[in-house]
Amino acid sequence: MRIDKIYILALNVDQKIDKITEKLDRCGFEESTPYEILEGHDGWKQPVPADVKVWDGFGLGEKTDNPHWKLSAQPGEIGCALSHINAWKRIAEGEEERCLILEEDFVPLKPMSELPETNSDWPFVWDYLNIGRWVIDYSKDIRLDDVYCIPSRHYNMQSYILTKVGAQKLVDYKLEDNLFPNDEFITATYMEHPRPDIEAMFPIKTIKALGTHIDWFNQDESPSLVSTHSPQNQSDSRHAT
Repeated sequence: MRIDKIYILALNVDQKIDKITEKLDRCGFEESTPYEILEGHDGWKQPVPADVKVWDGFGLGEKTDNPHWKLSAQPGEIGCALSHINAWKRIAEGEEERCLILEEDFVPLKPMSELPETNSDWPFVWDYLNIGRWVIDYSKDIRLDDVYCIPSRHYNMQSYILTKVGAQKLVDYKLEDNLFPNDEFITATYMEHPRPDIEAMFPIKTIKALGTHIDWFNQDESPSLVSTHSPQNQSDSRHAT
């Protein structure tokens, strides 16, 4: 699959350049594919920007059995969402038509050269393609061919491809006006969200989403510094195990 540019979201970038570039070398990209490491927002150490409002209704406490909905948006998740929003804006304003976004703890599983182009006969043009997701129930994916599906609800946005049009669509939702975890938000942009309060915020679905049946990327064993739904330095409950 053609990738015009790669964006890697990371904290403490200067300490990680060598590790990140070594992992990129193992991904099987075309040699000419440019990449840029974006300094993420550290939600544990940096304040929420004055023009950003964190949604205070995300945490439901004991009103829910879903462990991911019990806690309010955690500092790492706030920083993560802000980091991804920054990447969306860069793509929307840039010249590249198709960009891959990776979080710093990405681990390549399959060469990108083995990811085929999508079928040009499909009656839609995709905006978002997740190639490393934590799926709630694979049986609810809509299978399109041997590689691709219309994805069901999933967590994890540590590796996905976004078109320029798709990036602008995500920017236009203005997540920063009522910020909550971006891997909950993405569901509401292309399908009905199971939480009525989140669904009510995003009743209009503009994103055409795809996923792969198997992952091209995973995350390493250490807690991500870009995002976490758990207290700092503890294992992230949203990550696949």
